[in-house]
Amino acid sequence: MINPNLDTSKLAQSFRIDERLMIDNFLLPEAAERVHDACLDSIPYSLQYVLDGQYQSKSPEEIAKLSPQEGQDINTRISAAASQGVGFLYDAYLKSKVKADPERAHNEKLAFLHHVFNYICSEEVLSRIRDITGDDDITGAEPQYTRFSPGHFLTRHQDVVPGRERRIVFMLGMSKDWHPDWGGLLQFYEENGTPRDAWVPRFNVLSIFAVKHIHAVTYVTPYATAPRLCLSGWFVARA
Repeated sequence: MINPNLDTSKLAQSFRIDERLMIDNFLLPEAAERVHDACLDSIPYSLQYVLDGQYQSKSPEEIAKLSPQEGQDINTRISAAASQGVGFLYDAYLKSKVKADPERAHNEKLAFLHHVFNYICSEEVLSRIRDITGDDDITGAEPQYTRFSPGHFLTRHQDVVPGRERRIVFMLGMSKDWHPDWGGLLQFYEENGTPRDAWVPRFNVLSIFAVKHIHAVTYVTPYATAPRLCLSGWFVARA
């Protein structure tokens, strides 16, 4: 599934400069197209957000049961926290949360996406990532599919979490023809909060970077005409 024409040696040299890298055409074209197609219409996403400092996940069915007042109250509290640089709001489908998914039995596209989950965690991918990053301790991955629609965001943060052993953040872009004015940029920052640079979502491009880097996904504007789709997560080092 990985593009066999990738030059691992050159990629490793580029990564060592700043422990950040964008890898064009990471998957074979046919595989990338299948992932993109399935991400558009076959994933049972749930809304992910932080409320009063606590991680929350709600399915579309759970959101539909909220009263208008409850929904407005949640949005107000999410926005208040975000105004102080805390929190996130986006749709996701997490490998770690999936147990028995009845949809998979009769949904070929969703079954393929689960195959991709397993592939990202496979030794074929992990060995390539170890070679590129030079981190020989990487033993696994924590992948998820994400969808950022208008109004969604991920505030500035690092992905260093005690006990989680995250080493490398990865984002495999599945958006086509993304316009930078739509937002949804992978924005990097200096330690003092000064913006460094931003990477525009690109189709079949794997962005990887060390968890020490401060980053955010900028607010997706109301006039974005398509969602920001991605297979993202972390490469981790665990016994």
